[in-house]
Amino acid sequence: MSYMVGYGSTYPQQLHHRGASIESVYVHPTKVGCNDGYSSYYSSSKPNPNIHVGAIVGGPNSRDEFSDTRPDSSHLEPTTYMNAAFVGSVVAFLDNSLDKSD
Repeated sequence: MSYMVGYGSTYPQQLHHRGASIESVYVHPTKVGCNDGYSSYYSSSKPNPNIHVGAIVGGPNSRDEFSDTRPDSSHLEPTTYMNAAFVGSVVAFLDNSLDKSD
């Protein structure tokens, strides 16, 4: 199980994220109000219509269990503090020869 959306064959399908869980304006051109988003999309058991490729979620609980259900915000919400730590770590692997300031 990958906790990075879009990576590998098994990854979270129900991010706790409004932009991921509500259909695009191109698919659903009418207005989606705040209450509509909650009642129609938040409670849906369907996968998110918008895939946030690269977003990292909180991962499993303390018993190493992971429930891919949208209301579980502490494990399914992509946050900057989780994604920033990953990006910061990966930057260390970049090839320094790309620096053209010399």
